[in-house]
Order: sequence, then structure tokens, then C-alpha cells
Amino acid sequence: MTIFLRTLVLLLSVGVCGLATSPATAQDFPNKAVTIVVPYGPGSGNDLIARELGQKLTEQMKVTFIVENKAGATGNIAMDYVAQAKPDGYTVILTSTSSIIYQVSNTIRTNMEKDFTPIAFVAGLPYVLSVPPSVPAKTLKELAALAKAKPGEMNYNGPAGSMSAFLGSMFKASAGVDMVMIPYKATSDAQVDVLAGRIQLWITTSASALPLAKGGKVNVLAVTGEKRLSALPDVPTALESGFPTMTPDITFFLLGPAGIPKEIVTKLNQGATAVLNTPFMQERLGNLATSVKTGSPEEVRNHIVTETARWQAAVKNDTLSK
Repeated sequence: MTIFLRTLVLLLSVGVCGLATSPATAQDFPNKAVTIVVPYGPGSGNDLIARELGQKLTEQMKVTFIVENKAGATGNIAMDYVAQAKPDGYTVILTSTSSIIYQVSNTIRTNMEKDFTPIAFVAGLPYVLSVPPSVPAKTLKELAALAKAKPGEMNYNGPAGSMSAFLGSMFKASAGVDMVMIPYKATSDAQVDVLAGRIQLWITTSASALPLAKGGKVNVLAVTGEKRLSALPDVPTALESGFPTMTPDITFFLLGPAGIPKEIVTKLNQGATAVLNTPFMQERLGNLATSVKTGSPEEVRNHIVTETARWQAAVKNDTLSK
């Protein structure tokens, strides 16, 4: 047999073996531990949600789901790691809207539309708009009226490039008011000043605001997102309050490296959806001031496209820095 024929036979046999084993691999998935990578440290929102999800997926899919923290570089370390992982479904990442913002701000290197496979939604973390008791406003419209009466005198928290700054800018534009953003470096710094009455509008995650709200130290006027927060059932959404553009929240979702077989993606999506729809997970995520969010891989892909366009427009219009 000539060298050419030997080579041809070898290539054909490898191809046939590959075709024979691929369906079996997908059919047997998962048959070993799956790693959920978290781009931030222990105790972060991503970390807490991933651990709740991983525990129940371990029970649901009969293999261990391990949570691995790869913090640093605004998520680059984790995103790069997963993008370069083998596309077999055994390495995924629980990321969020924050990574989309970092992407359009050129802070992370990977591209969420090209370098990853969408798998499943997990949760939504709404933002809360609250005021200290010294501000005599019970609704967003009442706050807008106060701000109109005192142009340039009322403050809200940043920093530039954050969701807080973006929502504050949207509130100013929608209400037609002049307010000043204070660029705090940490949520704790803004919290100190809202308690002291030095800022009049505190825009932060529901997880940060709930302890103060329950203690009566701030009055919550509205929440972002598409529905009310279970922990604050009497507080309307910004949409219900007459501010239809103020719907963005932090959405958490699972991604894997690009090229994961569709059958494996479907299994992961179905497993996550089944777990998230249980009363147990709805209660557990509710305790973290988040709400369960589910959907198909295609819906996750569409969400990434839509949100990328939204934040690209914000960067282009300099909305994030105002």
C-alpha cells in the first residue's frame, strides 16, 4: 500500500471513530464533575447564586457540580479561562450583565457573542431606588418634583461606568431634572452618606438595600426589572411608577466555551430550568434578593445581543459617565 493510501485510510478511520463517539459522548453527558466558574471572589452575588445552583444540580443530574472562583482583572481571568476550555460542557461560567458592560467598555478581552455558547438564564438582580427618611418623597414622581424644585442641589451615587450611574442618568432624562452624580468607589461609602443624608437618591442592588430598607433606614421608592421583588412586594417597579426606560437589572446566566454540542447544551439548560423552577430555589434566590429567571439558550443569546446594543449606545452617548 502506498504512503498516500495509508494516510487516506488513517484519516478516514479517525473520522469514522469521531462520528461514532460524538453522539455517545453527548448521550452520556454528564458522567463526571462539572465546574461552574465564578469571575468574582467568595461571597459575591455570582458566588452565592452559583453555590445554590450547583448544590441542586448535583442532586438533579447525579454528578458533582463544583464552584471555582477565578477572581481578578474585572472578570478577564475567568472569562479567558472558560473561553479557552474544551467545549464539552464540563466547564461553564456564571456571569452577568456586568460582563456585558465591561465588554462594551473594552475592559474584558473576550467577546460574549463569539467566544461562548449560551446555556441558560439563572437569576435577575434588580436595582433599588431609595431615599433617606429626610427626603419627603414616597414615589419616584414625588422625588422628581423635589428635584425640579432644587435644580443641581440633589445628589445620587455613581461611580461613572456603573449601573447606578446609568440608571441615575436615565432617571434624570425621564424626569427632566438636574441632579449631581457623586462618584463613590465603593457601595459602603455611598451607604454611609445616604444614612447621613448627604445623598438624596441611593441607587444600588436589592441585596445591598434590603437590610437598610427592612430596618427603616431608607425608604424604597421603586425597583428595576420587569416584575416586583418578592422581598418587597409592596414596592412598585420603575415601569409601574411611570418610568418605562428604567427596566435594566443584573441578569445572571450560564455560558460555556464556543462549540459545545447542542445536545449537551440542551441537557444543561433542562437541568438548570428544572432546578430553578422548584419552590426551594425560588425561596433561596429570593433570600439573596434575586428572582429566578429561566429561558432557552436562544433567548440567552438574544438577551446578550440586545443588552450589548443597549450598553454600546450608552457608551456612545456618554450616558455611563453622566
